[in-house]
Amino acid sequence: MQPIKIRLLWHPQPQFAGYLIAEHEGLARDVGLDLKCVPLDFAKGPIAALLDGDVDFAVASPSHMLESGRSEELVFLLAIQQESALVYPARRSAGIARPTDLAGHRIGVWPGREDLELTFMLKRAGLALDAYERIAVGDTVGAMMDGRVDCAQMTTYHEIHHLEHAAGSLDDFVLFRAADYGASLLKDGLIARRDFVAANPHIVQAVVNAVLTGWTKAFHNLEAAIALCCRLRPDMARLEQEGQLADIRALALAGATLTQGLGYPDPKHIRQALVAMSEVEGHAPAEEGLVDDRFWRAAPEAVRSAAWG
Repeated sequence: MQPIKIRLLWHPQPQFAGYLIAEHEGLARDVGLDLKCVPLDFAKGPIAALLDGDVDFAVASPSHMLESGRSEELVFLLAIQQESALVYPARRSAGIARPTDLAGHRIGVWPGREDLELTFMLKRAGLALDAYERIAVGDTVGAMMDGRVDCAQMTTYHEIHHLEHAAGSLDDFVLFRAADYGASLLKDGLIARRDFVAANPHIVQAVVNAVLTGWTKAFHNLEAAIALCCRLRPDMARLEQEGQLADIRALALAGATLTQGLGYPDPKHIRQALVAMSEVEGHAPAEEGLVDDRFWRAAPEAVRSAAWG
């Protein structure tokens, strides 16, 4: 078996259920591939690991891809989630009711250039980049609770639930969403190196097929997906695992999934990230060639269905 590594954005959890099913059910073994999901490493982000050849594929966002400075070496192959998974809670008790009220405040962001959507949203809301301070923290919930920040980026399927539990309720928080300002950016997608794709199209097709099969299984058989995730992450309560998979399913079964099919690498996600870079940073790479949908289109129709009801 040839080992194929897929770098995740975090530890194994329902956020990556389809990838985990593809690995643990050996969905590419029939073509001689042994898929392995590699958890996060704060010392090196997923795109850096991909470009360095440490892994063969990476679960990362179009923003990660474009801001690497080497986007011409990468291709976007799949988008499972079709909507932004981010939300930005801010404390009402700190006098924050609208994004412009964040002037002079500290905002918690994850390390590793994870804040393009945030800065894009705030710019469109009328807040200059130098009007607030961004603080890189691994635990945005903890930073919010101990008062280091008055606003922080969180996912709708993970951190925001932890914040609600830690605070007792979300009554003291106003939740900002980038979509309200036309600034939402996709979080997760499957990315590969352009040279690897050119040299190994059969491997890429097999991985795309396996990943789409894994996600189709996850969304059709939630119980089996949760059982696997609970085995891999016994430190997460089952109720939390169930909630996270339900949230991921809602993010995935939306947008282009319902018109094109599961996993469709909608070019609009790349274009939106390019607009964000242009407006926030004053420059952006060329769009041509960044999306490669050939492998999605060649995957079996049964695993890229648009019929989710």
